[in-house]
Amino acid sequence: MIRFAHPEYLYFLWCIPLLSLLIWWEYRWQIKTMHTWAKEKLWDAALPNRAPGRKLIRRILILFAIMLLIFSASGPQVGTRMIEVIREGSDIAIAVDVSESMLAEDITPNRMMKAQHEIVKFLGKLRGDRVALVPFAGVAFVQVPLTLDYAAVNSILHALEPGMIPQPGTSISAAINQARRAFREEGKAQKIIILISDGEDHEEGAIEAAKEAAKESVIIYTVGMASPSGGPVPIKNERGKVTGYKKEKSGGTVISRLNEKLLTDIARITGGEFYRATSIGGEFNKIYKQVAGLDKEQFEAKEYTDFEHRFQWPLAAAFLLVVIGEIIPTGRRRKK
Repeated sequence: MIRFAHPEYLYFLWCIPLLSLLIWWEYRWQIKTMHTWAKEKLWDAALPNRAPGRKLIRRILILFAIMLLIFSASGPQVGTRMIEVIREGSDIAIAVDVSESMLAEDITPNRMMKAQHEIVKFLGKLRGDRVALVPFAGVAFVQVPLTLDYAAVNSILHALEPGMIPQPGTSISAAINQARRAFREEGKAQKIIILISDGEDHEEGAIEAAKEAAKESVIIYTVGMASPSGGPVPIKNERGKVTGYKKEKSGGTVISRLNEKLLTDIARITGGEFYRATSIGGEFNKIYKQVAGLDKEQFEAKEYTDFEHRFQWPLAAAFLLVVIGEIIPTGRRRKK
């Protein structure tokens, strides 16, 4: 099996047919010119140092050398070497609040977009850790099971939006319980939940769910994606334009605020940490450092064919053709 590290360079091969036509045209032009200077039977005496055929051969050799140089520059690789891959990592379930309160703009540009941005940066730091994605509002579900395909997690993550779960409200207990179900029971990897929410919990049982997680040695890191002063919850139309703000039954504007105490208690019970969201996102760097220092599980070891570079072969062949082309003389003195 062969592949190319830089396949875009192969497009230069389109110049080969054009050069071939130019070489043939030059050969025919030389023959025609020699006919104008002397009759063919007098070429040996009148044009002893002209040999269009030999010049044509030199041009063809250079043409093939150019082809090989383009082939070499494209980085041909052949799968001939077997290597063993051993992966180590933790199991991480990222639970993301997608309730309507995540549209509040007390965190710039809003809570949801800020959470998505920081999660993407966090995933970019991981090496070998399996990740699951658990969105939640009034209920929770595992959107992405544990995987090493961070690109797939990013793709699904950007599709999340507040209000996507029909059941309104926020149930942090449901988020914790679903995240626990994402883990493999037989796995020996450290189990970690990163809970990202404003902490407004409309259901009871979050503390009890955290205690159950602690019994299973699950560590929960919580990120308060809101400010203590809070902000109103905008109502947007289909075009994303704000048409108003969520109202209470009394008619006042709903102000969504950070419930720092609940998030702190959840983290403390499981041996994790609570972090309040900041503009620079330093809290996720701190979580990454914590995760990197935890025990890892070797969960995948297999052999597969690695591709080795083979650009040296066409490069050497091109050099040899150039040398041969330079050795061939452009003409010879013929015997009278």
